[in-house]
Amino acid sequence: MKIHRLAALGLFAAVLAGAAPSHAQTAGDGAELDTAVELINTDPAAAYAIFQRLSDAGDAEAKNGLATLLEHGFDGMAADPERARVLLREAADQGSDGARLNLGIRMLMNDTQADDADAVALLNLISKDGPRKIANWPLGRAYLFGQGVEQDLTRGSQMMMVAVEANPSNADAQFLLGRAYQQGWGIPRDPRAAFSHLRAAADAGDERAQWQVGMMLLNGEGVARDQVLARRYVAASAEAGYLDGMVSMAVMYALGEGGPPDAVQARRWYQRAAETGSAHAMRGVAGMLMTGEGGPVDEVTGVAYMDLAAKAGDANAIRMQQLFAARIAAQDRAAVEAVKSRWLREHGPVR
Repeated sequence: MKIHRLAALGLFAAVLAGAAPSHAQTAGDGAELDTAVELINTDPAAAYAIFQRLSDAGDAEAKNGLATLLEHGFDGMAADPERARVLLREAADQGSDGARLNLGIRMLMNDTQADDADAVALLNLISKDGPRKIANWPLGRAYLFGQGVEQDLTRGSQMMMVAVEANPSNADAQFLLGRAYQQGWGIPRDPRAAFSHLRAAADAGDERAQWQVGMMLLNGEGVARDQVLARRYVAASAEAGYLDGMVSMAVMYALGEGGPPDAVQARRWYQRAAETGSAHAMRGVAGMLMTGEGGPVDEVTGVAYMDLAAKAGDANAIRMQQLFAARIAAQDRAAVEAVKSRWLREHGPVR
């Protein structure tokens, strides 16, 4: 499971600042490194020049900083993740805890499961207090999801507590700790604590957390019910393209939760969610097309969408087919199949 990039992209400056030198440095070198770190956000080209010069001289922390800039690129410099990874490996082998942390995170972020055990081993080599505390985030993730280690929910959740304490702005750590309290992942369930951490992640822009917070506000889980505020959080999640957020936005507009009902908006959100491959959303659009809710009736398209959702295993779509059996039988089958083929060609399989 990939580490959420919203959190991953914001860590490197703290890692650079918290990492002690991995070899003897002159006072001038240390001052230049500090200057480069300060310039990362305001003048990345100047930071790059300093990191490059010190890196060429063999400085491990400069290699770590240079790698981070190369990983994402900046105006005037294209990203070069392959070179970044080589530099991180060199710096990690020289003893840079910051590079061990950055490389370990990147190895856990990729889709190569074979890297997971090596990433965990690398993260466990970190000895300095600052990077070690931050490392509780990727290591906690590894234990929560069994990445390179045997799954241990209690250990993973406890590590996430340390990660949040070390870096409260880490939205992914806040989200996972919130889910741990919500689901009881090796720790006692605590809906209030869950809401607090999930809201911190949501307010930092995490679309998964925005949807969770919206649902908790809608249902009064760990917080007083507030449908209006729930709709705002769900809308933020939906606008970010999160599938559950888009489906819930459609439902809230259809039912008038948190505001007046709006069938046109409900159909629009079902359609957007369907285009991601959601069978649930496809069935929702199909029902509205069959009844004319939120727009004109289009029985051919409605039958096609129903069929796609049913074949994807959506039980309610199957029941809907039974309800509309007579109208389905009256449709031109070739036209229905043409709509299905076009949909699959443009949007891919429904699931």
